[in-house]
Amino acid sequence: MDKKQKEQLGKLVKFLGEVLGQSYEVVLHDITEKGAYIAAIENNHISNRSVNSPLTGFALELLKNEEYKDNDYLINYKAMTKRGNSVRGSTFFIKDDDKIQGMLCINHNDNAYKNVVEEILKLGNITDYNKPQNEQIQEEYLNKNSEIVEYLSESIEDILAGIIDISLLNSGVNLRPEKKQEIISALYDKGVFNIKGAVLKVADLLHMSEQSVYRYLKKVDKS
Repeated sequence: MDKKQKEQLGKLVKFLGEVLGQSYEVVLHDITEKGAYIAAIENNHISNRSVNSPLTGFALELLKNEEYKDNDYLINYKAMTKRGNSVRGSTFFIKDDDKIQGMLCINHNDNAYKNVVEEILKLGNITDYNKPQNEQIQEEYLNKNSEIVEYLSESIEDILAGIIDISLLNSGVNLRPEKKQEIISALYDKGVFNIKGAVLKVADLLHMSEQSVYRYLKKVDKS
């Protein structure tokens, strides 16, 4: 997206953050040829992320699988913050025809409402509360389809840790070229290199130059 569009959407993020309130995190992801990153964020106390933080692993999967070509948005999927708080996420794809330019995401922390309901039931000493059958059916459906699909990562390191064994990289062991190729291929398959600054971070973790990372990536492209 161009500078003017990004500025306007940044104002929209601020507007939504104030209107929806503190239990809603609103995030604008800018997706460029140089990489993707958070361009604007409001109520970031929910995930502790900030401007220039990377996309999540889930968002990278959406880009890699080109979900935006068949969908304009996704709603009410389960996400979790690094601190273990569950939230409900929704994503709107910002597109120019079929080309993705960004994503507007809203993460709702509804735990406070759940706690209020529990406290009200306790005040009334209602221990035998039976939900209507249709609500029970809905809850069963949600439980079956409530797998966490997104972890709200605060850094590229968090995302890498979910894909590869970071402890191995921090052990000081010199990795064989075959192992480095395996790691870079795995990161490529997960779309990690769509993140702004990912090549530099991977080069640092693998104790190699950026040029070397690009050489390994060329091998992946050819395979």
